[in-house]
Amino acid sequence: MSTIHDLERMVHKGVRTKDGNDLGNVIAIEGSNITVQGRKILKIPSQFIDLYNGSDVFLTLDAKEAYKYKI
Repeated sequence: MSTIHDLERMVHKGVRTKDGNDLGNVIAIEGSNITVQGRKILKIPSQFIDLYNGSDVFLTLDAKEAYKYKI
């Protein structure tokens, strides 16, 4: 896991799972969670962020694991 010092930079960026699924876009940062809106709204702990390349956020979770964080 890479350390992201400024989570706010990820707002409005795309989110992808480790198996390549597009979950939607980051719509909010709340504490140590990112809120992602796509077909569903997910609140994912930032500890599952693997990489942020400036345009996309990549997670260490696969799609099935990510949807466990549906709100």
